Amino acid sequence: MRFSFTYFPGKTRALAWGALSLFLLLPAAGRAAEWKQVSTTSDGIEIFRKTSTQRGLIEFRGVGVVDAPLPVVATVIADAGRRREWIKGLKGSQILGWQGRDVFVEYDHIDMPMLFSDRDFVSRVQLHIEPSGKELAFLYRFTDDPAAPRTRYIRGEVINMSFLLSSVEEDRKTRIDAEFLCDPKGWIPAWLVNYFLQDWPETTFRGLRTEVRKPDISVDPRISDLLKP
Repeated sequence: MRFSFTYFPGKTRALAWGALSLFLLLPAAGRAAEWKQVSTTSDGIEIFRKTSTQRGLIEFRGVGVVDAPLPVVATVIADAGRRREWIKGLKGSQILGWQGRDVFVEYDHIDMPMLFSDRDFVSRVQLHIEPSGKELAFLYRFTDDPAAPRTRYIRGEVINMSFLLSSVEEDRKTRIDAEFLCDPKGWIPAWLVNYFLQDWPETTFRGLRTEVRKPDISVDPRISDLLKP
């Protein structure tokens, strides 16, 4: 099922966003009890986890605040050229193409530890924008896109990755609720996958916090356009 409400004007768009929010909220409420908070770091990152597949893979979640306005944070997340700077283990990333104003297809190459084959992932990324422009979500899901490079790497699957951004503190900062669940495929057992990924919330938040402070960031015009109320 696809949702795209960024084209709707005025009250129609507000009603559409409300319907989408309700659609997303109900399943989340049903899953809320499954999340287990395991820690809060000294720099304010709340860490959660839950077992999410029959294979025993764990989904990781982090909630925290980034000291930059929402358009800047969204620009950094959407910028393939910056991803290696703040995502641990990422060896290469590119946007294969945009599908309209609020969907793009992304290719990522992950550098694996010695003795393991590298992985790559192809994701369809849907952006959902709340009508006021104060909330934006990046929702990543696996896709098989013909534009993706054919490589010798093992192609994994992003089951769920999301970055839910909310503008806070009079638009000076951004609260992020981020989730990550993937299956790298191949012979790696679930317990080892979980071990590799357990620090994902901390490293991702800290990398993002560092990246958004760099002085060379210009807000992406696509992001500015999407966030117009």
